[in-house]
Amino acid sequence: MGVLSGIEILFFIMGILATLSVLVMVKLNQKYNAVWYTWTIAGTGAFLLIFTLGWSVSSLLEGEIQAANMGLLVFGLPALILFGVTRRMITAVDAGKVMQKTD
Repeated sequence: MGVLSGIEILFFIMGILATLSVLVMVKLNQKYNAVWYTWTIAGTGAFLLIFTLGWSVSSLLEGEIQAANMGLLVFGLPALILFGVTRRMITAVDAGKVMQKTD
């Protein structure tokens, strides 16, 4: 047995992904002048994606294959849908179709 178990490595990777998702959203906010609810939807999608990773990997580590698959379906699919909505909102802001925030 190594220094870190599987669940400890999982939480370490989830922490890295959470930090990277915040940094990516900050960079995208600087590039695209979108309204506040665009970033709320993106943050919810990032949270769901990280939660999906944690649910599925921990279920696999415990030997629960069906729970891992259902976690991917129940939590992963809404995360992808939210990212798709966020992308559409950002491209709409870039095209000038959505009201931009005022400075």
